[in-house]
Amino acid sequence: MGLAAGPQRRQDRLSGPRALVATALVATTGAVLAACSGGATPGLEPAGPRPSGTSVLVTSGVRYAAAPPGWSDPTFDLYLPADAGQPPVAVIVPDAATGATAGGRGADDVALARDLAARGVATAVVHWGVESAELRAVVGRPAEDVVEQTARTTAEVSCAVAVAAARTGPRVGTPARPLVVVGHGTGANAAATAVLLGAPPFPSCFEPGATPRPIAAVLWDGDWLGAVAEDALGDGAASFLTAYSPWPSVDALPRRVHVELGVNANRLVGQAVEVGPTSSYLTTRDPGGTLTDDLARAGAFDDGALDPVDVTRAFAVGLRDAGLLGREQEVHGEADPETMGPRVRALVAQSVVELTRP
Repeated sequence: MGLAAGPQRRQDRLSGPRALVATALVATTGAVLAACSGGATPGLEPAGPRPSGTSVLVTSGVRYAAAPPGWSDPTFDLYLPADAGQPPVAVIVPDAATGATAGGRGADDVALARDLAARGVATAVVHWGVESAELRAVVGRPAEDVVEQTARTTAEVSCAVAVAAARTGPRVGTPARPLVVVGHGTGANAAATAVLLGAPPFPSCFEPGATPRPIAAVLWDGDWLGAVAEDALGDGAASFLTAYSPWPSVDALPRRVHVELGVNANRLVGQAVEVGPTSSYLTTRDPGGTLTDDLARAGAFDDGALDPVDVTRAFAVGLRDAGLLGREQEVHGEADPETMGPRVRALVAQSVVELTRP
């Protein structure tokens, strides 16, 4: 398949009534930590410059499940306001596509988590997903294996949210202690599917209870049309997409969750595919044509290629029709090509704080 479109094409789209305020979200990696069972003893770490000047208590490597063979060590790092009592909670689900091989903490995840904690929001950064090269591959595997593994990783993320909520004290997910889930990249897919559609139990989860319902999901740079599968799954592409993305099931999503959707065009340059509405790339993923209709309404076929900006705008159309979309935002220009960057982290922190404000 051919690639199309560069930064200028995306920049040109900012003109006209669909222009949106530039913003972006959530870290690029979530490194797998070598964690001791139950997590380390919390230590007081300086959180750097931030509006409140609040100190942050950091607990690294809190284990939330036992890892199946070939999976990353399932842990999270917890960032707590030192003097917040029973604060609201945010759970960050980073992009596992890079996080499992990063070899350490993702600097952007840490910076965002510390900033949120300093603003009074208890924050967990989840390390999740598979580690072995065989399991990380999509191309060359039977579709049913990929679908089953995708469902299990969604269940793992749901488990992580449940354990993180339990570790931050009682009543998380109630109006008194609202919960926001933040996802980036493949983490946006897993977070959205886990908290919006629900997930089966993860067999080795350390918290057997139900996952608290978040008030909001803040999702950036998601792979909503399953580009990771390329054309490799054939007729299994539709089943994979249903397990991997909430878009095909948007009409069944709960109406009580506020969804913020966004895309950083700079980070995703070169990922456009030359397809039309009747191409096999779409008909295998969307045999009923609902997603293709959303793409057409978003103007995604106007230049003969689909890129992540097109897909995000089209998913926003589906969410808006279902009464779920709170906001759709984009980043264009020269800033933050690979990471969140400081201005993006500030905008994300502001969004989460506003969503959790009493």
